Amino acid sequence: MTEDNQEVIKRAVTLIQDGMCKEAISVLEAHLEHYPESLEGWYNLGIALGDCEREEEAVKAYDEALAIDNEIFEIWFNKGTVLYELADFKSAKDCYAKALEISPDDAEVWNNLGNCHSRLGDGRAAIEAYTRAVALKPDYAEAFYNKANAHFIEGEDEKAVAFAEVALQLDPALKKLVDQWIHVALSRLESARLEAEYRRRPKEEQRIIPPEEESKE
Repeated sequence: MTEDNQEVIKRAVTLIQDGMCKEAISVLEAHLEHYPESLEGWYNLGIALGDCEREEEAVKAYDEALAIDNEIFEIWFNKGTVLYELADFKSAKDCYAKALEISPDDAEVWNNLGNCHSRLGDGRAAIEAYTRAVALKPDYAEAFYNKANAHFIEGEDEKAVAFAEVALQLDPALKKLVDQWIHVALSRLESARLEAEYRRRPKEEQRIIPPEEESKE
């Protein structure tokens, strides 16, 4: 790419950073009319279109970029994010999986992949992905919350409460989300505790209705 073309891309990026997505789109579309092989042009057009909530067009722009080079982590990541916003969770999952092939130690991608699995109803896969995310980034409050919520959905209340507490320690602002379900988890844990306690009691301590009482009922 020539120096003049680089300046066009820099100007578009500045417009995107300044929140002027419509202006950036105009600059990039004009650029791509003359340089349709511009990877940076298509990539940044995808970002600008996404910022302007033109998600379906953004996906097409990322596809154009991937047709030029499909080994760039950021393109797969951004395409996955746009597809997730479009509620195409399966396609988003596939994009995040491709991103992880390129950069397997990215905690945010593992977290996002977990969100896709969760939306697709695969709780065990979601938990596994969130576990990878927090292992890679131990201060990742959002991933700890997501892991806690996934355990709650799977009925694993003890783990749900434990990881929710970690999430709250890292980010107290998550309390509103945690409060939506933690009382249910705590209630289920208490019921399970009482039932286990009852079952441990000697049989002689468990009240048996004498025959004469049975006849009165």
